[in-house]
Amino acid sequence: MRHTEVLVAGAGPVGLTAALELRGLGVDCLLIDRLPERLPYARAVGIQPRTFEF
Repeated sequence: MRHTEVLVAGAGPVGLTAALELRGLGVDCLLIDRLPERLPYARAVGIQPRTFEF
């Protein structure tokens, strides 16, 4: 069984950024989303430049 320290719910811009930050800090996290597969288009209106730095 896998041990996960943090569960991130939502694979949108905020969830992805949170998961990236956590992994960068060495925290084991699991990212889940309600959709079974990714969409062919972006749901976000825009992504901040700081997010691209990751």
